[in-house]
Amino acid sequence: MFNKTKRSIVCIALLCSSLSGCHVFNSLRMMQINDDVEPVYTAQSKITLDAEYAGEKPYVYATVNGEKLLFLLDTGARFLILMDTPKVQQLNLPRGFDLALTGWGEEGNSQAYQTDIERIDLGGVYFDNMKAAMIPVSQTHYYLREDEAIYDGVIGHDMMRHFTWEFDANANTIVLSQDAYQPSEKATRLDMSSFLNKISVDGELAFNDTVRVNEPFIIDTGSRHYVKLSTAYVESNDISITSRRVRAADFGLSGKVEHDRVTLPQLALGDIKIDNVKVNLIPSDDEDDWWVLGNALMNQFKTVIDYNNNAFYLEPQKPFVTDYNLLGLELRKIRSGDFVVRYVFPNLPATETDLQVGDIVTHIDEKAAASISLSDYNDLASMSGAHQVCISRDSACFTIHAKSIAGYSTEH
Repeated sequence: MFNKTKRSIVCIALLCSSLSGCHVFNSLRMMQINDDVEPVYTAQSKITLDAEYAGEKPYVYATVNGEKLLFLLDTGARFLILMDTPKVQQLNLPRGFDLALTGWGEEGNSQAYQTDIERIDLGGVYFDNMKAAMIPVSQTHYYLREDEAIYDGVIGHDMMRHFTWEFDANANTIVLSQDAYQPSEKATRLDMSSFLNKISVDGELAFNDTVRVNEPFIIDTGSRHYVKLSTAYVESNDISITSRRVRAADFGLSGKVEHDRVTLPQLALGDIKIDNVKVNLIPSDDEDDWWVLGNALMNQFKTVIDYNNNAFYLEPQKPFVTDYNLLGLELRKIRSGDFVVRYVFPNLPATETDLQVGDIVTHIDEKAAASISLSDYNDLASMSGAHQVCISRDSACFTIHAKSIAGYSTEH
């Protein structure tokens, strides 16, 4: 961790020295701007939040200046963020200093600015006088179209660090507490570290039968994937990966990043061993980048993040199941309830149709898209067989034949 920390600080310093106005400096300023803001409890110390899970990600409702908004709970976000959705626009929040926010992607940073919030209330606990980043939806490559912004903001490290968080996707619950977690006998505890408003735990990843690597993995509840790591690590260390590679795409605050997805033999987190783990190999020049645990993995457990005691718990609930997108069609929900096509995987069945990025999907397997959650779609896309996808353009329908992929979704 020391070498990673040292390199990160040097990179930040060099970047700040080279930028006029230094958006990077303002982003660092945002990481500390809420340090003195403390939560105020109006109920018991353990609070069951108004929560939901969608597409593997955890969301909670919170009231901002009297307006009920939906927030992604994102341990990978360093500070509180708002999107200028219709509900947020009604708040008429002030404009402060400019920001340029980075994340996954290769299309350019998201332009943003700092703003002030009088109160954000989670129901039983609130914060006054918070500073947040405001992202105009039209100025981020994260979205293809404005109505993709179906949640209003992101609660990040500056708020989450005060609490113990219990995530149980199986029960569709999220519990917040100011007390230390009392684990069951089934729970595995991992020591948690924090640096630059990110949290991490150690894990051991097997690349093949002979190469096993111990590294700290960033805990990212804002990621819907299983594991991410840098292609640079694999290339720099000349590591052999026998898995079939599937070309795919992910989207972040810096837009789209195309990458390869593979299946590696095993990930060990303490006593927990996950066989045949799906991994996204993200392009990067730094082999230390992108060692990340995402929520598709953590949702398989009851996951607890105890910030005050630097503890991370995984409690098994059911056999581990991996979803693979066998259709080759990356969809996102829009506010109407329909889906928008964000990416068509090369060499997978959807490429044999006329489906295009930007198409609006209205029906899947004769069901209205509005009645299909993103989680439901992810499960469906992982099933072999024929699936019908209908779009609004020319009222066209396409039959896509999804098949298992030897060496990727199956062993042979």
